[in-house]
Amino acid sequence: MTEKTQITGRKFVFDFGDNAKYELNFVAEDKLEVTVVADASYPAGTLNKFDITRTQLRPDLYLVTWVEEDTGNTVTHVQDYENLTAYTNITDLASRSFWNLKGRIIPVHDH
Repeated sequence: MTEKTQITGRKFVFDFGDNAKYELNFVAEDKLEVTVVADASYPAGTLNKFDITRTQLRPDLYLVTWVEEDTGNTVTHVQDYENLTAYTNITDLASRSFWNLKGRIIPVHDH
């Protein structure tokens, strides 16, 4: 399979709603930096770094997973760059919750 949209080395804003916006920087095939834009639990500008597994399901469609080291929470994304849509599923161990969100992927164009 080929990659239509270049992901590695690029930044995207993932907008899941008013208090759930993040800038994802795919620094390597298996490395992700997430900067909080808006979140009810973390201050804007908070930077987290994750080791990720990214599986291409079809061109421009990826399954991306990681574990948040500080909380143990697991995150599973379905990232559809053809339709600029993202689905996230997050286990929150502290609250024993499971979140399912749908949002938009917004490419960031560095100047």
